[in-house]
Amino acid sequence: MLPFLSVNAASMPVDETQYQLVDVGVLAIRGYRDSINRWQPTMQWLEQKIPGTYFRLHPMTLDELSDSVAAQDLDFVITNPGQSVLLARQYSLSWLVTLKSRLNDGQPMQVGSALVVRRNSSIKTFADLRDKRVAIVSSHAFGGYLTLVYAAWKQQIDLPHTVAQLLPTGFPLDNLLYALRDGRADAAVVPVCQLEQMAAEQLISVDDYRVVEDNTPLGFGCRVSTALYPNWSLAKTSRAGQKLAKQVTQALLALPEQSAAATSADSLGWTSAVSQLAIDQLYKDLDMHPLQTPWWQRAMVWLKEHSQWGWSLLLLLISLNAYHFWLEYRFNRRGRQLARAQSKLSENLVLLEHAQRAAVAGELGASLAHELNQPLAAIGNYCHGASVRLQQGQLEKLPQALQQIDAEVGRARAIIQRLRGLLKKQPVAKQQLLLRPLLLDTIELLRFELDKQQIQLQWQLLGREQQQWLEPVAIQQLLVNVLKNAIEALAECQQPHKQVAIVLDYRQPQQVMLQIQDNGPGLSRDASELIQAFTSTKQQGLGLGLVICREIVEDHGGKLSMSNPLTGGCMVQLTLSLKEHADG
Repeated sequence: MLPFLSVNAASMPVDETQYQLVDVGVLAIRGYRDSINRWQPTMQWLEQKIPGTYFRLHPMTLDELSDSVAAQDLDFVITNPGQSVLLARQYSLSWLVTLKSRLNDGQPMQVGSALVVRRNSSIKTFADLRDKRVAIVSSHAFGGYLTLVYAAWKQQIDLPHTVAQLLPTGFPLDNLLYALRDGRADAAVVPVCQLEQMAAEQLISVDDYRVVEDNTPLGFGCRVSTALYPNWSLAKTSRAGQKLAKQVTQALLALPEQSAAATSADSLGWTSAVSQLAIDQLYKDLDMHPLQTPWWQRAMVWLKEHSQWGWSLLLLLISLNAYHFWLEYRFNRRGRQLARAQSKLSENLVLLEHAQRAAVAGELGASLAHELNQPLAAIGNYCHGASVRLQQGQLEKLPQALQQIDAEVGRARAIIQRLRGLLKKQPVAKQQLLLRPLLLDTIELLRFELDKQQIQLQWQLLGREQQQWLEPVAIQQLLVNVLKNAIEALAECQQPHKQVAIVLDYRQPQQVMLQIQDNGPGLSRDASELIQAFTSTKQQGLGLGLVICREIVEDHGGKLSMSNPLTGGCMVQLTLSLKEHADG
């Protein structure tokens, strides 16, 4: 059943015994009424030239026209060149005549696309359509989409996969420019002359729009972005007879250029059917030609013709896949082994750090004994004094003695807490702390050694202090190692004035720099060697102290370096990040 009837067919009955009914399907690109106004005068011209016939016009969409041809409901079809090729390669159609273009000096070449954007749009070329919304008639429309896709394809631009979204508006074509006007699309692909025709009908203002990649031929009256292809054509279906087809062809070729039928069809009449080779090539290049078989079918044909190569290729693919799975299995197994090894190394590193801290605490035994003896002796003296005052009845002086005892107890507790912190087996989580208090605590821990070697300590703070993410036990271990190395280096030299200079510098963005410099003999070997494992300048050293220092600094997003400055001695520079490190 036909979806549309012409105006004549709907308004009056037709006696089929007196008239030969001829059904003509036409592509309704601007809607039903516009198609009637455009093509009904042509139907009337045919009725005048072929007595006893009644031509019934059926405006249709792309799909409706294809379905009607397949069902043999039509005698003739009038459509654009894109659909004419698709229909002719699938159904028994004979193309009789092609419209002559009013815009191209009577040449049959008129169909193409214009890429239209708003006047102030940033789109200048096809490449600028990336991530843009583009309005089209449909993905199968010839003048409203495919000719522009082909023009972009020639510039090596895959338009369907370049844009962000294709917005099919369907018929009528006016919807394309309305979507652009209303901001629902960034660009619109319109058939040739659609922009100018709507402007002439005062539906839009042509000054509000611009055509991208203007490729308009000299003298052509409408802006176009693509090459031009053959104009609309009329074809006979298998339902129409040869005699009627000859009469229709002769009548249309005789249509005067300035007749009402030619003017309403926006043409200069008709000419003999032109070659569709350019359109066939377009569909082939876009891999859309109806006679093209899918790639997988072509591959199957090739395999049948070259079976020995096909089996070899299949075996090669199977072998490659098997090899891939074997490699993936080996990779996953090796990855699990590496993960276990890394976990074991991490555990061993924690144990090593704890052993190194215990060794340092043992080396500090004399210092700790001296530090603890002082508050214990003071506590004993204060207790003896308090006992004497009790015997003498001087009770008013007891609170002062008790306060002094409490202060010395607190001093002893602080010494013990520093030692316990250094000996913790598991490092505590990173916290937001100031570096200076940790440094001062470490200096107090080494105070006895500093005094014993008569080392003068110089201190300098540059910039404004900032809190940072630190692991206090690890940082204190780092500072103990560095300061103890400086003390031991100074103990071996005969320098009359021994000193250690400490600079804490916060002036660099997002980092703090700590410099510890002594005036001892300096480094006897290259710094890069000393930071390697099991390398030491001490007779009894294991060569692990500086390695552990380097690991601690890197865990805090920093860097450790050692050098011999021009002023003499050794300088250790620690750079720590003020931001939370990823491992923290």
